[in-house]
Amino acid sequence: MPRRALPTRPSRPLWSWALPLLAAAGLVGGGVYLGTRPQNPPLQEAAQARTVAGDWAGLRAFGPRPVGEPGHTRALDWLAGQLESLGYRVTRQPVTLERPFDQGGTLTVGGLRVPAHALYGAQGGEQSGRLVPLPGGLSKGEMEARGLRGQIALLRCQDWDGDLSRGEIVGRATLAGALGLVWVQDCAVARVERVAATVLPLVWVSAQDGERVWARAGEEAELVSKVERREVTGANLIAARVDAEPGVVVGAHLDSVNASPGANDNASGVLAVLEAARRAAGTPLAERTWFVLFDGEEDGLYGSRAFVDAHRFALRQTRAMLNLDMVGVGAEALGVAAHAELRPLARAVRPGIRLFEDDPPERESFGRTSGVTGSSDHVPFIGWGVRTAFVHRGVDRHYHAASDRTLSPALVTDAAAFALALARKALDAPWTPQEPCEGFRSEGC
Repeated sequence: MPRRALPTRPSRPLWSWALPLLAAAGLVGGGVYLGTRPQNPPLQEAAQARTVAGDWAGLRAFGPRPVGEPGHTRALDWLAGQLESLGYRVTRQPVTLERPFDQGGTLTVGGLRVPAHALYGAQGGEQSGRLVPLPGGLSKGEMEARGLRGQIALLRCQDWDGDLSRGEIVGRATLAGALGLVWVQDCAVARVERVAATVLPLVWVSAQDGERVWARAGEEAELVSKVERREVTGANLIAARVDAEPGVVVGAHLDSVNASPGANDNASGVLAVLEAARRAAGTPLAERTWFVLFDGEEDGLYGSRAFVDAHRFALRQTRAMLNLDMVGVGAEALGVAAHAELRPLARAVRPGIRLFEDDPPERESFGRTSGVTGSSDHVPFIGWGVRTAFVHRGVDRHYHAASDRTLSPALVTDAAAFALALARKALDAPWTPQEPCEGFRSEGC
């Protein structure tokens, strides 16, 4: 009888080999994902115990904070560390811009030669002509009637210290035909204001030198101003929990004008954002809020424009952008210029809140209009349909000056508390996303 072949063991199915391999790959991939996925930094107990007064002591040690200056860089690092210690992941968004740097100049009248300093924003240049003194309040036509065309304007700060901005005064003089301008800085508070970047020499001289120059008004003068424009890079600091959506954006600008520690403008807003982030840390509000410190505001809203441009899609889910600017000195009662739908929420939070209008300027002047409220970092958000609230206490006498050195921690804390309460109201209230506005003129835009 023939021998029957024994049955062979069936081959192992392919899936039985692949399954363990896939499982191993999944474990490795999951481990890689968990290892590389952004993590929230731990919330530090010591950070929650800090105060506005303590934060101000830390921030003011860096001095003035114009973009590109050493104090600005140190302040950026310090602020990022403070926000990270509160449990927020901080992203730095580069902000690049050009800024003018004064390289010195001279004004020569006969045998008199005095140092001259470029007005902020001017490009410098060399011109000669007769010094034409201009009393305050003259229109362009009145300036021209005094023989200004083709000559050099001479003005005293005290004569022109009023409603007109430095840029508007310079604009009148240049339209009247001036080939240069000398500003005698004899005001009690020396402000830093941006002027148009013309190719004319636009300078200021000290009060003491100005008296000697004024005595020689009407004589021929030679004006030399050297200015270097440099590309500088700062950064927006975006502090948010890893999975947080920007239901509300709470922001302030972190830079200051030249030579100013920027206590009220705008360390006060920065400190208010820090305080708001501290109070929100560890609460549900932290999962629905982005805290943003914008850079380059004083040079023309560079940081907030860059932020909006990079986060257009995310901002479609933003119910309110709250901008805190100059909230540490009580020039006026705490006020808010808000979108029509946010005004009743602001009143519900604080029935006595001061409401004011903040019409976007036709022409920017140092990042703001020349009026009391002016524009700030909320403006770029408006064009994308984001409801905004500009929280502000008015313009104090040290605005844009080296003497802007003090603020009230109590007023800053109060502004932070108001902003947080308004944020909660905005998140709880019914809301329908809006398409980006065509411009700034329509109701609610």
